[in-house]
Amino acid sequence: MGKDTKVLDKIRKFGGYMSGMVMPNLGAFVGWGLLAALFIPTGWMPNEKLNEMVGPILNYLLPLLIGYTAGYNIHGQRGGVIGAFTTMGVIVGSDVTMFSGAMIMGPLSSWLLKKIDTALDGKVKPGFEMFVNNFSLGILGFALAIAGYFIIGPIVNAIIVVLTTGIKFLISKKLIPLLAVFMSPAQVLFLNNAVNHGIISPIAYAQAQEAGKSLMFLLDSNCGPSLGTLCAIALFGKGKAKETAPMAMFIAGIAGIGEVYFPFVLANPVMIVATMGGMATSLFLLVVLGGGLVGMPSPGSLINIALMTPKDAALANLIAIAAGFAVALLIGTFLLKTIGSPEGDADLSVAGVDMGNSASATKTTNSTLGSAIKGAVNYIVVACDSGMGSSVMGASVLKNRLRKEGFEDIKVVNSAAGQIDPAADMVITLEGLKERAKMSVDPSGKEFLVVQNFLKEADYDDAVAIIRKKNGAEDIKPILTEDNIRLNVKVKDKEDAIRQAGQILVDNGYTTVQYIDDMQEREKRFSVYIGNHLAIPHGIETSDKEIYSSGLSVLQVPEGVDFDGETAYMVIGIAGKDGTHLNMLSTIALICADEENIEKMRCAENKEDIMEILKKI
Repeated sequence: MGKDTKVLDKIRKFGGYMSGMVMPNLGAFVGWGLLAALFIPTGWMPNEKLNEMVGPILNYLLPLLIGYTAGYNIHGQRGGVIGAFTTMGVIVGSDVTMFSGAMIMGPLSSWLLKKIDTALDGKVKPGFEMFVNNFSLGILGFALAIAGYFIIGPIVNAIIVVLTTGIKFLISKKLIPLLAVFMSPAQVLFLNNAVNHGIISPIAYAQAQEAGKSLMFLLDSNCGPSLGTLCAIALFGKGKAKETAPMAMFIAGIAGIGEVYFPFVLANPVMIVATMGGMATSLFLLVVLGGGLVGMPSPGSLINIALMTPKDAALANLIAIAAGFAVALLIGTFLLKTIGSPEGDADLSVAGVDMGNSASATKTTNSTLGSAIKGAVNYIVVACDSGMGSSVMGASVLKNRLRKEGFEDIKVVNSAAGQIDPAADMVITLEGLKERAKMSVDPSGKEFLVVQNFLKEADYDDAVAIIRKKNGAEDIKPILTEDNIRLNVKVKDKEDAIRQAGQILVDNGYTTVQYIDDMQEREKRFSVYIGNHLAIPHGIETSDKEIYSSGLSVLQVPEGVDFDGETAYMVIGIAGKDGTHLNMLSTIALICADEENIEKMRCAENKEDIMEILKKI
């Protein structure tokens, strides 16, 4: 089992590496797809002049971008230059679009150049560096471009022709639906990047160049079957899977993050039959009705699919995707009704995206926090398998968290786990990708943290703790500011008063939203009214994980609010990190033991007067 896991991990790593060549150029692919969808002879707005751009961009620009990006990923600017230069050799030396050739020449040439540069490092006399650098790149690029023209280009060309012929044979014999048996398991095992960029894309673009479209673009990106499977789980599943499937449908269908679907099938493997059936149905109808796309819709959302649909395939694609959804829904419903779903909650954070808001998720423990980082934290990389999807959302969540904490100047980017920027101070990724991230860069001086769920703010607690420590800001956030005080507040009842007090803490970055519920729970257990017209709502025993830093919120309620027969004119919310709430409670109690202080705060006309009374906290 361990050996199999290593093999799968290597395949995933290979797929992630290939997607790293393509993903940074997706904007160009989308732009080309729009040109093709609109202006080719079978497009929505055929235009002979504008159509002249379609061929050159596909055959020259896009492969060159891939070659440059592949080289840049290995050896920076010099790697990118030689990657693009040598890619030109395979482009001219073949008769089909050379995405595969670019994926070979870019990494090969930049890797060889890096080896040469390493060997010459420190051996070039001062003043000759530019001369040696230019000629080493030029001579190597010259040799590899010729090799690409005469050897690699024709070989890749022949392979693509054979594969394309095989696909045409399957299409002519109506056997293309059999690919669903292969593709569905590849998806849920996170091998879709390897299959998509290594096998499907070259064949699909070769077909699109000849016929103006290819149904192969819809082999992996068609989200209809996976949405049908998720819909069945949402209707007839159990536990967390049932609760979170609707949100997963939205993320997969609209945002195009297909990874959120995989854990549902991993948790209940029999459901892969539903997706397989839906995919086979879609493929069959695409063959029969003549469906297809002009380019790869990446990410594979319904919106991107629509953008890449040519005019003559619009109805076919709509019917095929809808039928795939319906068949997957019916099969999934049958399986769940007859076989059922697992009784326990599925681990839906396998992909690093948890659609639920469960507070019971296990938090990853990272040992020796911050020991690897020597100075301040200025640059953080959030990494997933391909550098798209879940890490994009994770980086957004972390940026928002850091903004609340007052660290908005820290740079946060998303990346593939195999392409970590050497300049990063901190890398945040999933457990299964941590070693890959370490292998992709010199790990010295970097902190590698593990999260279980990219979308859960609490999973970034360790990162924030390190930043506070390393950036000299452990106590930078004041407990009470004027932003935390509200004057002349009107409330409906005690629950509303507690909610408003808690919302101030949330809005100013002291706590999570869950902490408001904890404050309400505290009132249910024991009244937070302490006398002298004062109520002090706070959390419960398990609330510490919901608190980012200690803080107070103050509500001045001149008309008063009823707490089970007692009237509170002042409501002071408390969030005490690491047990500090006890000291805060006792200090407030001492200050407010003097009824005169309560009366002064009740009648205060400005926030400064209240700050003056509570300044000892």
